[in-house]
Amino acid sequence: MGLKSARVKLQRSLRAQAATMLPPIPPEIWRYVAQFLPTATLLTLFSVNRVFLDIAREARYRAVCFDAYKTAKPLAKQLGNSSFVHTVRIQPWLIRAKEYRPPSGWRILYSCVSASAHNEDKYESQMQLVRRVQKQTRLLADTIRGFPNLHHYHIDWDEGPVQDEFLVAVLDALIPTIGRNLYSLNLKIPLRHMLALPNLSQYLPRLETLSLTIHTGSHDAQDVAQRMEGLVFFLNCLLRNLSSLTLNTTPTSMYLDLGVLFAHLAHGRRLKAFALCIPFDGGHLPNPKSLRRFLMQHSPTLESLTLETTRAAACPRPSATSNYFWIRDAIKDHHPPFPVLANLSLALRPLRTDLSPLLLSLSGLCSLEQLKLGERPLEFVELWRLLEVLSQAPKLRKLNVRVRWLSPEIVDALAACLPQLEVLQLDFAEIIHCEPGSSVTSTLSQDSRPTELALFCAALKSRCYPHWSLTRLAVPESQREPIRWLNVLERVFVECIPALGRFEELLVV
Repeated sequence: MGLKSARVKLQRSLRAQAATMLPPIPPEIWRYVAQFLPTATLLTLFSVNRVFLDIAREARYRAVCFDAYKTAKPLAKQLGNSSFVHTVRIQPWLIRAKEYRPPSGWRILYSCVSASAHNEDKYESQMQLVRRVQKQTRLLADTIRGFPNLHHYHIDWDEGPVQDEFLVAVLDALIPTIGRNLYSLNLKIPLRHMLALPNLSQYLPRLETLSLTIHTGSHDAQDVAQRMEGLVFFLNCLLRNLSSLTLNTTPTSMYLDLGVLFAHLAHGRRLKAFALCIPFDGGHLPNPKSLRRFLMQHSPTLESLTLETTRAAACPRPSATSNYFWIRDAIKDHHPPFPVLANLSLALRPLRTDLSPLLLSLSGLCSLEQLKLGERPLEFVELWRLLEVLSQAPKLRKLNVRVRWLSPEIVDALAACLPQLEVLQLDFAEIIHCEPGSSVTSTLSQDSRPTELALFCAALKSRCYPHWSLTRLAVPESQREPIRWLNVLERVFVECIPALGRFEELLVV
């Protein structure tokens, strides 16, 4: 016993000496190390020490999503009054009554002798559904109210059936409580609930970012017009402080005219970013003049502009041909051009004919740093004209563009015209060894693709771009079996571009 006691004392003495020799590492050091670890790795390090336990909790609960009661109930118990939660996303779900259970023998006998048994069962089922709605919405609302650091709130309705009480609980009744701490709000709600938006604007004094998806469905034109009046009031109340505004419409929206909305929007003196996504045929913007006026009004402050499209609108009447050019008409002839615009993203699908108005608009953007042109591939001649214009943008560092095919001439043109480019996202479906001539058809045959890939690699191996600042390149993988060119292209591009440090697959949505 004496030997064992002496061993224990020695161990305690060694621990005490180690504690005195190795002072505890400050939490700031651990948090600095955690910045370089992936989220999945952080979640496994909660048992290292108390600091990593807090870091793992922050990483896990910084953004939470409630999309079903089955998962929302245990998540609410885990969170409690969590100060880690900064972002909440809600996908409203349809609350149903409990599953039907076969009645007992006594109940069957009672239903045979009582004519009111069926009505009683129906009433009980309705009351049960009411209680379930109240229970689930109360749990959800009480949980969200307990997040003191909630700054980003997102309601993403999937256009399916949902109880009105659900949306009232998470929008009308909740915003007055949590709204004063919100910096970002993202809403997609049914049209009938937009009537509540004007009253909610007073509870959002710190809101800086607003994203709104408008869905009118099959509502008639008069009903849509009434709701839009309330939406205009809501936006005008918030535009005074907004720095970012995003407006989206669903293709299934009928009788929707955003021209009326833009015609009545006020001036947002702090607006730095604007994004609009509507059907490509311009069905929701019959007259783009009001959008153009809105952009001209905010051009002195806009640093980011995004104009994207979805599929054609489900309008009662087909859109006029002139509506297809809503992007061209919205950005052309801006005098002066956007003086501080740094990020521009445009959909080229409505610009299938002549790119001259687009190129003219780009020629005056001297502060442009990022450019994305999507939704249709560019021919080599179009790309060359674009690069000639972009060569006058000395600050351009990131380019996302889609071409018909990849060729050595395209790589040469990019390196020659944009030597300062650092990030390139290049989308294409084919690879050829030279730009099309009489010997190259518009569509490659299955047998010629491996040959074209080999010739392209051989042509690129004889080139070198020592003055190209490109550090990151993303290209798509081949979609045709059995050809896979990603690994081959990586080896070739790393050899001919000395500055290239990151080559990755471009995921095309």
